[in-house]
Amino acid sequence: MLIVDSTGVHELQVKWCGCPNAPAPTDQLLDSGLFPASQRVPRTCFTFRVLDDFMLNNLECKVTAMSYYRKLRRLTNPAFPHEVPVR
Repeated sequence: MLIVDSTGVHELQVKWCGCPNAPAPTDQLLDSGLFPASQRVPRTCFTFRVLDDFMLNNLECKVTAMSYYRKLRRLTNPAFPHEVPVR
């Protein structure tokens, strides 16, 4: 799972709850404070913190989504930002 946070882009293994009455994977992500990029098969998600930070940057500083993501890639890997996954 690719998790995008205001501290950078992180790749983590995720185990879904397999209990009989377990909520759907997207609901499990939302309950954990993560917003899935896809409803069908979520492989990328965003923390609410990064969504709030982007909204503030966009409204006040007119930062585009691509520029903001470039900043996150540089935070994740300052030496080789082009190696940070893009989905």
